[in-house]
Amino acid sequence: MARPSMRLFNKITLSSAPFYASLVVVTSLAVFIGIFWAINEFQAYQESIDNIRHTYKHQYEVRVKEELAKVVDLINFRRQQNELLVELDIRERVQAAYTIASHNYRLYKDTKSTEELRSIIIELLRPIRWDNGRGYYFVGRVHGGGIDLFAEEPFFEGKSPAEFKQITGQDVIGDIVSIINEKEAGLYRYNLVKPAFAGKIFPEIAFVKYFQPLDWFIGAGIYLEELEDTLQREVLTRISNIQFGKDGEVFCFRTDGTILSHQNERLIGRSVRELADGEGKRYGEELLKTAINGKHEGYVHYSVQRGVPGKTHQKLGFVQLYPEWGWVLGTSMFMDAMEQTIAAETKTYQGISFKNVFVFMVLFAIAVAFLLLSTFFYSLKIKQGISLFTTFFREAADANVKINNEDLVFREFEDLSHLANRMVEERIKNELLLHRDELRLDTLLRLGMMEKYTLQDKYDFILQRIVQITRSEEGYLALVNTAQTQITLCAFFDCTSQQADDLQREPSQSRSVESGGLPGKAVLRKTAIIANMVKPGQGADFYPYNTTLKRHLDVPIFYDGKIVVVAGVSNNNEKYDNSDIRQMTMLLEGMWLHVLNKCAEEELARLERQIIAVSEEERSRIGRDLHDDLGSHLTGVELLSKVLQQQLRSEAPDREKQLATIRDLIRDAIEKTRRLSQGLYPVHVVEYGLEAAIEELAVEVEKIFKIRCDLLWEEGEDQEPLGKNTATHLHYIIREAVFNAARHGKPKKIGVYMRRKNGGFSLKIVDDGVGFDGTPAATGMGCHTMKYRAKAIGAELTISSGKEGGTVIMVTGEGQE
Repeated sequence: MARPSMRLFNKITLSSAPFYASLVVVTSLAVFIGIFWAINEFQAYQESIDNIRHTYKHQYEVRVKEELAKVVDLINFRRQQNELLVELDIRERVQAAYTIASHNYRLYKDTKSTEELRSIIIELLRPIRWDNGRGYYFVGRVHGGGIDLFAEEPFFEGKSPAEFKQITGQDVIGDIVSIINEKEAGLYRYNLVKPAFAGKIFPEIAFVKYFQPLDWFIGAGIYLEELEDTLQREVLTRISNIQFGKDGEVFCFRTDGTILSHQNERLIGRSVRELADGEGKRYGEELLKTAINGKHEGYVHYSVQRGVPGKTHQKLGFVQLYPEWGWVLGTSMFMDAMEQTIAAETKTYQGISFKNVFVFMVLFAIAVAFLLLSTFFYSLKIKQGISLFTTFFREAADANVKINNEDLVFREFEDLSHLANRMVEERIKNELLLHRDELRLDTLLRLGMMEKYTLQDKYDFILQRIVQITRSEEGYLALVNTAQTQITLCAFFDCTSQQADDLQREPSQSRSVESGGLPGKAVLRKTAIIANMVKPGQGADFYPYNTTLKRHLDVPIFYDGKIVVVAGVSNNNEKYDNSDIRQMTMLLEGMWLHVLNKCAEEELARLERQIIAVSEEERSRIGRDLHDDLGSHLTGVELLSKVLQQQLRSEAPDREKQLATIRDLIRDAIEKTRRLSQGLYPVHVVEYGLEAAIEELAVEVEKIFKIRCDLLWEEGEDQEPLGKNTATHLHYIIREAVFNAARHGKPKKIGVYMRRKNGGFSLKIVDDGVGFDGTPAATGMGCHTMKYRAKAIGAELTISSGKEGGTVIMVTGEGQE
């Protein structure tokens, strides 16, 4: 019984073996893939459900936190704007008082005593008020102490520093004198205590400046409490109108629990502790505890009734303490969409998964049947196809590895192996040629990226690659002068030492063409020289080589009709041919064009920096003259006209109206002079830094164009301040971009975002205007000027605009200049 089976097994041939092997493999694969597919689909289904829940929950948390961050940014921005406006106002008021004092001192210094002069100036400043009576002037003596004028509280006039300190409990006069002695002018914040209001503190901010002729400090002060209350009311109004998403809301309450802003206006004024859900859980108490304790922020999940009575809906809230005002800010939104989406996604995914499994099984069964039939059919044709494979191997090969005949089992494959080995040898030669082309292209690409390398480094690099491409042992690179009379050896490479020669073989590396050895001959012949059979002769000049030459190749390169470079290689193991000349010519021509282009770029950059420096110096000079001279005089004239107007109000009403018209014209001239001087000379960039200058610019844009201008300044810890030159150029870039957008883009909002990290900076100016079509270069000189300024500080500037509108300007750099 075993003998027939044995005979059947022995009859299995090479042509039938693939069929039986395919049958076993395909059957095994069908079983294992089916099991693996089923397990994988089930696990993917479970992971998808978990991922959906996690993703939606994370999206809700991110959304409410982002919305609250926007509210906090809004409050901080409005506080900064308000504080900046106050500081600018009192600074200008003090400058005006200083001008009045200077003017009266010049008029009466020769006719009146010092005390009379002081009395005149004090009476001029005493009645002046501004900002609805909150602003006033005060004057005191630097040496000797004492207050000569305190327009808001005359009780303090004549008091010594010790008496003032005893009354207020704060050495205000001593602090002001310290500011005067240190920098002659500056801002000062303090808390004023009035005898008429026992136990009450009045926060104030003042700016003082030293008036040397009368040994005075002249100051202007303003109460901050009413300004802060006004700002809080404004912020609450804006918060009450904020909504996000489908049902998102923003609310606010004090740390004592009193609700200040809520979507349900009936809750305003009540305590947040009274808020409870349908199950009696006091989620308001939890909101308050989350904001006050721990990190002063956090998420709170709770449920509220909405729609159908008795049906509760889950809600997610995020609260954060705002300690400066004693507020708790919060955002919340319903989470109904999450469960609905999860249910829909689950049902859809289950249907798709089962459908895919069914389709896979059907297609797999069809594929298995087709594969088995194909294998059976082609198994019968294997023997006849051997002759076709022999023809195929004569025409192509897939690898460089040769076939070892001793490893072959079947005789039919021996003829194929001889043909395949011969084809591999031809393929190796072709790959060698292709490798040389790839190496040449790689050399040119690397040369384009060697911006920080010297010309000598580039010459050495090119020469090394030439020696490598031509498979030589040595090589040189020589430059030819314009008159074609001198050659200068600039690089020499010895492959045996794997490094560039130091070129110290002779005192001078320049030679005449006649005595220039091999490069000189190439210049004289004006063509490439190939010498594959070098016969050393008596007196033969093989400069710059010192070794014995077997063969050499010298190639001259022409530019504008003259030879500019000669390169040579020597001692290749094989003969040099025209392909070597072609490789060297293309590589050297690319190197020469790169050198010319690099020199032109460096000269252009130098001229651009020189032009910008000259223009900046002239702009600064004109801006300082406008700011320091004309602006101060106009302010003084305006204040004097105001005093005269007050005097004429009762004496000559008609003239008082004419003088009011004149004052309006003077104030308009002052504002125009201030804007013009700031555009020409960034005084706030020099004195207070770039951030303060941008904040002032944002206020100016909102005031002039009635456009919202947002500023975000992010700076890491231990960051070095921006260099003066970098800060000045960035200020002009921002000013140009913002004013261009406001004038031509018709935006509703402009954003300036500055981020500093690891010593560098990233600046973005964004607007939602109409944008532009075409290239940015076609928009005018503004874009060119911004690019020149960015290039002057080593930064990169890009301008982009989408089809739907809006413009984005990006500037990135190091910022240490």
